[in-house]
Amino acid sequence: MAPNHLLRAALPIRSIASSMALARSTIVPSTRSISQSVRAASTETSQSPQTPTYPANAISTTSPALQPPVPLRQYAYNLKTGTVTSVGRMEHTVTVAYRHKTWDKHIRKYYPKTTHYLVSDPRDSLRKGDVIEFSSGARKSPRVHHIVERIITPFSTAIEDRPAVMSREERQQQQEARWAAKYLRRESRRLGHEIDLEAAAAPFISPDEKNLSAAELIHRIHQGKERVGKIKGLVASRTTAQESPAAE
Repeated sequence: MAPNHLLRAALPIRSIASSMALARSTIVPSTRSISQSVRAASTETSQSPQTPTYPANAISTTSPALQPPVPLRQYAYNLKTGTVTSVGRMEHTVTVAYRHKTWDKHIRKYYPKTTHYLVSDPRDSLRKGDVIEFSSGARKSPRVHHIVERIITPFSTAIEDRPAVMSREERQQQQEARWAAKYLRRESRRLGHEIDLEAAAAPFISPDEKNLSAAELIHRIHQGKERVGKIKGLVASRTTAQESPAAE
């Protein structure tokens, strides 16, 4: 047996155990002390005062003036003629088959093609088999971008026995009513009280004008000065700056 092994065997067991425990206690701290320190740190952080955070887009209710409204978007549109092929599968929406020709660039010849569109029917005036005229540009949903304009040839039911198709003027009035209601909700929420449009528009209305809609009152209050976005305003300013030297 090696001399160092003999020396270790001669030492008492209790002294070896005590020395090992002492070394362990000096190297690795006890779990109890760690938990106590963590608990103390957590109580200190919980007792520290916290400052309230507010969202960056918080609505200000201190401004007494009405902000200019966002203008209504006017979409370009074109007219198409098609046949209703499906009715009743979607609410206020029908499927219309539009027959047209497509150009084959390889054969260099026109070929007939049928494209199916989802067309909005606000009053459920269409029946399967009707030949209608519909227009694009009226986005009702992510899949519905067309709306019926008129019925050219009815099928199975006379036009007089159906709800009337909404005209473009009626749709415009409905859109303006929704736009005005949205503007009033936004401004009432921003100012913190209800807005009296008639009182606000009284200085801009003559005594002869009566029964004006909410959209017309809003236009009278702001006198055609509508809110312009950052990008649109930047483009307009740069266009004006480029045109002014050319005019000189």
